[in-house]
Amino acid sequence: MSTTPFPAITFPVVSTGGEAQWLAPSEVRTPLSQQHANWLLDPGSLTAKLKALSADFKVQVLGQRETTLLADEKPWLGDVERAAVREVILWCDGKPWVFARSVFPPSALAAQQLSLGTLGDSPLGEHLFRQPDLARSAIELCRFAPTSQVGQLHQQLGFPAHELWGRRSCFYAANQTVLVAEVFLGAAKLYSESPSQG
Repeated sequence: MSTTPFPAITFPVVSTGGEAQWLAPSEVRTPLSQQHANWLLDPGSLTAKLKALSADFKVQVLGQRETTLLADEKPWLGDVERAAVREVILWCDGKPWVFARSVFPPSALAAQQLSLGTLGDSPLGEHLFRQPDLARSAIELCRFAPTSQVGQLHQQLGFPAHELWGRRSCFYAANQTVLVAEVFLGAAKLYSESPSQG
């Protein structure tokens, strides 16, 4: 059985800051439906959730390299001026569900317990949730406009223009910090199962 090649995506997708206004869930103006909350505020592994809902789960690694932190990422990683950035798209049954951007200090690549330098196309989230000392910050939420960089990615993948929900939180393990942002793309059930608005 032939597999459809992943579409070519320029890395990094998020190259400039200023487009995301991350808020605590209580600060989001539009009240979350139960369906949205089930996806955006779920404290468990998103990778595990996606795998349970699909017969064919794949990770498309767009790229990973050391670069300058965006302004809204700096408070999470302390004094670090540069960090490793990894961007991926999570595919379920041939459809793109989630764009994820992970940021972590170079020291995390060398941390033997984490082994982030040898992930390849393995999902980072699944790897983090295996860590025995894992702790996680509170989740922040954001809505991305169609004109944003992730909004344009969404349209490049064949979806009509609309606002996208994203969430992010910080993971702590092996004395390292990993900031993970996840933006739900058009194929995600967060949108398809939402009640119609009228």
